[in-house]
Amino acid sequence: MSATERVVSFICDTDGDAIPAEAREYGRRALLDTVGVTLAGVEEPSATLSRRLVESEGGDGQATVLGSARRAPLAGAALANGTAGHALDYDDVTASMTGHPSIPLAPAVLGIGEVEGSSGHDVVSAFVIGFEAECKIGRGLGRSHYARGFHQTTTLGVLGSAAASARLMKLDHEQMGHALGIASSLAGGMRANFGSMTKPLQAGNAARGGVMAALLAREGFTGGDDILDGPIGFISAFSPDHDGDMEAIDGFGDDWEVINPGISVKKYPCCFVTHRAADATLTLTEKHSLTPDMIDHVEVHVPRAAISSTGHVGPLIHSRPQTGLEGKFSMEYVVTAALHDRQLKFASFEDDAVQRPEIQAFIPKVQIAPDDVDHPEGAALGGQYNVIEVHTTDGRVLSEAIREPRGGPSSPLTWDELLDKYHDCAIRALDEESAQRSAELLVDLDDVENVRTLTAALSAGA
Repeated sequence: MSATERVVSFICDTDGDAIPAEAREYGRRALLDTVGVTLAGVEEPSATLSRRLVESEGGDGQATVLGSARRAPLAGAALANGTAGHALDYDDVTASMTGHPSIPLAPAVLGIGEVEGSSGHDVVSAFVIGFEAECKIGRGLGRSHYARGFHQTTTLGVLGSAAASARLMKLDHEQMGHALGIASSLAGGMRANFGSMTKPLQAGNAARGGVMAALLAREGFTGGDDILDGPIGFISAFSPDHDGDMEAIDGFGDDWEVINPGISVKKYPCCFVTHRAADATLTLTEKHSLTPDMIDHVEVHVPRAAISSTGHVGPLIHSRPQTGLEGKFSMEYVVTAALHDRQLKFASFEDDAVQRPEIQAFIPKVQIAPDDVDHPEGAALGGQYNVIEVHTTDGRVLSEAIREPRGGPSSPLTWDELLDKYHDCAIRALDEESAQRSAELLVDLDDVENVRTLTAALSAGA
């Protein structure tokens, strides 16, 4: 049996009741968080512009555009909601796909669930199965794909969206294979667009592409055979180094990806690669009552292996940011903002916040220090780490080491913390009553008879 056939069988044949309770809980947590950050992003420029495009194209209003009183055709709603959900770069990440797993999935399952009148139980099942598919395929794809400049949130996300969409539509094996084939030709996304409106658009397009692939497959549209592991299939085309773990595709459901390696939920609205440094900086600031005038310079120690071929720390391509979007992808800015603001909230990533004269003057004082030999404090942690060394004007060196930031799989946010984040996000688009009601429905989504009850609560006109 080919890898493609194994993926198709897993998506179609997995009994939702056989998904472990722990995996279903993590699925509900991810949906809560992803819906929240989508509501927070609805008025961001990338979201409003993409929504304007969807509205201009017209069509039957089938699905809710979250946080608004608008409805749109399924694929258009997925584009608008996916773009809004990634607009603030506040959505979750996972190691298996080196990207954001939930944002291509949530708009798809909520939109299709609304149109089909699906139960919350079926929506959660489709979400977890789509998550498993995109992450296992991500393991097969390997790391060279990302190193070549592809944005895996989108290249893998469109496959996950197609899998989740087709599952919720109850497509058969043949249709499912076609949906994956169609989606593979809609895969795209470039890391070179990080820090621009195109990055969230790429996530929205992945959600849209997966929905469209499933809709077309249901109508009888065909895709290629063995699209994943064929000699000129998806994995060979996108990862010519063949450095992935194809055996991972044999392990569907044995070790659910949503549990292990799990999901990292963002505590701060910026690129997750900055979160270790953010936690360490905020800890040092509080522990030593630091103020910017006390600091000569700051060194951010990272393993040499964390430096990409472009010379940046992974996706952090903006060392001297001028806009809020660029600031989200700047280690130098995140550390600077944490020292000045003593917190990292939405306001820290507004254009005006990045352009403050005192911030622009301080940013050059933050230096990235790639460690050819592990920093002594970092070596004790193993694996990836950040060590922040603050060199003060009176000659002291204050340091803090972080391996995994808060929100990571080994240090997850509590339900209460997730709900606090959800409220902070949701209240930007909904009234208090709708924010509270939608949170309750998301927490107990497995027990919701018809997901239309939830999408109604997520409409600003509710």
